[in-house]
Amino acid sequence: MGTGQLFLMPNNNKIIQHNELSIHIFVNGFSFCTKSKVDFLPTNNQNSDFKPAFDKFINYYPKKNFKAISIIHFSHPSTFVPQTLYDDSQKKRYLSHYKTSSQNDVFIHDILKESEKVNVYSYPKEIESILETNKNNYEEIHYNSLLYNLVHELNIRSENKTQLYVHLQKEKVDVFLMKNECLLFYNSFLIKNEDDFLYYVFFVIEQFELETNSFEFIFLGKIILFNSYYKAVKNYHENIYFHEDEIISSQAIQNHNAPFLSQYFS
Repeated sequence: MGTGQLFLMPNNNKIIQHNELSIHIFVNGFSFCTKSKVDFLPTNNQNSDFKPAFDKFINYYPKKNFKAISIIHFSHPSTFVPQTLYDDSQKKRYLSHYKTSSQNDVFIHDILKESEKVNVYSYPKEIESILETNKNNYEEIHYNSLLYNLVHELNIRSENKTQLYVHLQKEKVDVFLMKNECLLFYNSFLIKNEDDFLYYVFFVIEQFELETNSFEFIFLGKIILFNSYYKAVKNYHENIYFHEDEIISSQAIQNHNAPFLSQYFS
């Protein structure tokens, strides 16, 4: 089982620096991430819970303590559209097959310049209203935009141009299949255990008729929480690598649904 080389952090993504705050919005709560710690505030699916939590957290620190704030959205799925075909008036249609958006949702997009793609997503109007009433300026992005920027740049640098990238969350897995700098497949799957994980990953492998060990299987991050998943893949595939940048703290593993991205700033 290969451990692979350690890849450098691509320029498109940024690690949280001193005096920066990154707020990661999930369906079940919010992770407030700084350089030194990660806090998680559950909301029980009630967006109204976000405002008092957000205000309390910001007010805990001296005014202007954060020179920059980013918002990273995890709560809703996203879809990639080639930039040459993108029509801004069709945001709702691009997301229609997910059936998760409501009339109250805000529809926005990220432009991924390096890969010439647009990532379209939505989130509840209540979240936008709370963020807009806060006096701090912020930038926002979808977590899939961060992941795609990463896997696209890693694929460019690799000698093996066919790579399956896997990003594990606590109850979810994101799968990207890249070949010659092109995205062949992307999707997210809800998982409860190693069997669910293997089913979806090898479904992708079979659908694209990838021969055993003819491609690189790359996990984003190497996190002790997911050791059983790494071992499960080892039984079926040898060409396995890990992309690691920094050690993920035990606090981040406990207080973040997607520990690998707990250190990310948009």
